[in-house]
Amino acid sequence: MFLSSIAFSVIATATVWFAGRRDEARDPRLTLLVLVLLAAFPLLFFLPTLDVLPPAPSNPGGEARWLRWLPWIWGAGVAIASLRLAVALTVLHRWRKQSRRIEAREAGDALVDIRELDAITSPVAAGILKPVVFVPASWHDWSAETRETVLAHEITHHRRKDPLLRATGAIACALHWFNPLVWWMARRLGDQCEYACDEQVVAGGLGAERYANVLCDLAASTPSPATALAMAHESGLEARVKRMFSGTPRGSAAALIALVALAVITALGLAMIRRADPPAKPAIPMEEIQLRLNADPFPGN
Repeated sequence: MFLSSIAFSVIATATVWFAGRRDEARDPRLTLLVLVLLAAFPLLFFLPTLDVLPPAPSNPGGEARWLRWLPWIWGAGVAIASLRLAVALTVLHRWRKQSRRIEAREAGDALVDIRELDAITSPVAAGILKPVVFVPASWHDWSAETRETVLAHEITHHRRKDPLLRATGAIACALHWFNPLVWWMARRLGDQCEYACDEQVVAGGLGAERYANVLCDLAASTPSPATALAMAHESGLEARVKRMFSGTPRGSAAALIALVALAVITALGLAMIRRADPPAKPAIPMEEIQLRLNADPFPGN
C-alpha cells in the first residue's frame, strides 16, 4: 500500500502541476479530487483485485524485519497528525466560547455567524456544520466599506465550502504525513481557494484596486488553526494582488476532464492491480506419505 500511495502521489502532483502550469489558481476541483483519492486510498484496497502482474520471486529468507515495523511507524505518525487536527478543532471550539456574536449573514443555504474575537488580528472563516466568521476587536474601527469587503470575502469562502475543502486536505496530510508531495498539494488547494474567492469577490462589482488595498491592510502573520481560512496572509499575498491586475489564462475544459480521468484511473489501477499469488506447491500424494511413514529408518541393518 505504501509504494502504491507514493506512486499515486507522484503522478497526482505532476497532474496538478501540469493543470496549473499557466495559472496555478486553475480550478481547485482537480486538486481536491486527488486529495480525496489520497484520503480514501486505504479504502480502495478493499475493491476487487486484478491479478495481472507476474508473481513476486520467492524469498527464502522471508520478509525483511524492518518492513514489519512500517505499519506501526505509519500508525504512530497518523496518530500524531490526527492530534494536531484535534488541537485545531479544540482551538475553534474555544474561539466560539470566547467570541461575541455580532450578526448573521446568509451564504447560500447556510447561515453564517459573525463573531468578534479578541485573540485574532485578521478575519478568519471556519466551521463546516456551523459556519462562522471571526473578526478582530478592531472591527468597529474599520470603515463600513472595509467591513463589507471583509464579509464579502469570508461569506464567499463559506458559499464555496472552502473550510470543508481545507479539512479534506488536512485529513489527506494526516494519513500521508510522511509524503511532502501531499503537503504541497494541500497548500496548493488552500492557495487556489483564495484565488477563486478573490476572483468571485472582484467579479461581484468590487474594484480590484480597492480590494487589493484591503488585503494588504489586513495582512497579518497571526497563525490560525489548520481547518480555518484567514482572509490575508503575508505568504502568497503578493501573488494574489498581482493576479488581480493581470490577465488570467484559461485552460481547456477538455484537458481538465482528461486530467481528472487520469487521476481516477491511476488511483483505481494502483489499488486494484496486484501481483498474482505464487503457484501453490503440489500436494504430496497420499501413497508417498504412506510409503515414507512405513519406510525403514535404518536401511541395511
